[in-house]
Amino acid sequence: MSYLIERALNREDGTSPPEQEIGVAVFGRDRNSYYPGDDPIVRVQAGRLRLRLAAYYADEGSADPLRITVPLGSYLVRIALAEVKPDRPAVEAAPILMFSPLTCLSGEVPASSFTAGLNDELGYRLYRDFASFRLAGQDSLAREAGRQPTVHVLEGTVRQDAARLRVSLHLRHVEEGTVMWYEQFDNAGDGSIASQEQMAERCVQALRRHMLG
Repeated sequence: MSYLIERALNREDGTSPPEQEIGVAVFGRDRNSYYPGDDPIVRVQAGRLRLRLAAYYADEGSADPLRITVPLGSYLVRIALAEVKPDRPAVEAAPILMFSPLTCLSGEVPASSFTAGLNDELGYRLYRDFASFRLAGQDSLAREAGRQPTVHVLEGTVRQDAARLRVSLHLRHVEEGTVMWYEQFDNAGDGSIASQEQMAERCVQALRRHMLG
């Protein structure tokens, strides 16, 4: 994060740093042999950074006057003033949908890389489509459950073998501990960004059908 912020502040052209530059400067890759197409470390870590930033501003950083983001498709940091929302009359709190990033059950690098990218894509679509969306760990799950009438957490796993990749998702009621919805999704598992996008869209569409139906 510090490298991206320093570069954004010191460069006046407003361009995103190349992926290869980040791999060499931040992750110590060899300039002469490092090819981003073969080594996805920058994309994977950028996805994790976006999730952590979203979780921070949804929880302990909610009162921060500034917002730091790394938009999808770019490594150019954006720093902006937080939106000031007008005071509204107190209303009953809406149910909260929380997303716990999926766990990869396969030890292979392609599976872990796919899982990290899928978490990034799921986080974006849940933020886009669900007004009550939160990103959180177990500590914030307990805090939200203590002050909200209904808290659901979306959890799951990713597995891969030679033939296919399987994503298992379930929606759990935090206070009651009951599973409200459970579904599995398979694809060929080529690991591309397009396949991550397609899988995330399938998962969110199925979740939306369940919650609206």
